[in-house]
Amino acid sequence: MDVIKLKEVSKSYKDNKILHNVNLSVTEGDILGVIGKSGSGKTTLLNLITGFVEATKGDITYVNKFGKERDLNTNLHKVKRHLGYCPQHNSFYPQLTVEENLLHFGMLYGINKTILQENINQLLKFTKLSGHKNKLAKHLSGGMQKRLDISCSLVHKPKILILDEPTADLDPILQQEIIHLLQEVNGQGITIVIASHHLESIETLCNKVIIVNNGEVHSFGEIEEVKKPFLRDYFTINLPGKDGKEKLIEKLRGFPIKKIVDKGHSIVVYPEHVESTIGKLLSFIREENLYLHDMHFGKPSLNEVFERIVKNE
Repeated sequence: MDVIKLKEVSKSYKDNKILHNVNLSVTEGDILGVIGKSGSGKTTLLNLITGFVEATKGDITYVNKFGKERDLNTNLHKVKRHLGYCPQHNSFYPQLTVEENLLHFGMLYGINKTILQENINQLLKFTKLSGHKNKLAKHLSGGMQKRLDISCSLVHKPKILILDEPTADLDPILQQEIIHLLQEVNGQGITIVIASHHLESIETLCNKVIIVNNGEVHSFGEIEEVKKPFLRDYFTINLPGKDGKEKLIEKLRGFPIKKIVDKGHSIVVYPEHVESTIGKLLSFIREENLYLHDMHFGKPSLNEVFERIVKNE
């Protein structure tokens, strides 16, 4: 079930168009990655979803657990209790302790004190901050501060968590810790929308991605589907026996092939049409009873796909 829908949404500041005609749906349980160059409109998109700014045109709706749609801006007071937001820069108060910060943010939602304390105790344990609850936030390490920020956005138990650059300025080890934490958050049934420049983290964490380029949605969907149009034009085959390899090369020469590279234990094939060539080749391997060790396709990384999109703009 979709939990947030954007229909033909645009955002402008006077004559400056930031986003144009965005159509997007966030499905319950998704981890959606939002990527784009600096200034492409990523943060504006997050601000629209959280209701911090209103769309110039279009509709943004939130769908509750009963399937009822509510306009985000006109029902923000009802919707916000279901949204958690973690900005790029620290939002906690450095002069308050970890527990005091969580109490403060929880009280903003008017949560009953007993329930709030239960939420805080669960969060402290979940984010491994229990042993630091009486420390001033400013004395925490960078990784612990990010955990506190995420905890503050989860204290009211939202259905959707929205994060802007949660791994920025963290070393690779801390980045992995935050990714693991977000995977656990999602495992508790919380839908996540995350904007980040760390595309390796997005590819590891997310099941869907939206690529924003020049204020418009270039691509949106499952990561593997988004990558499909950018598949490289080759594949590699590993065969254990020399005889099998020679038979295969001979057969390949009868196909529309650009180039065949013999690398000893493997061959790299550059066909005119990847899918049809692979289909014919697999049929030949079965007919000849050849043993295929493995086959690698030229799959690009999300980072490579993004670079190609930006270069061709």
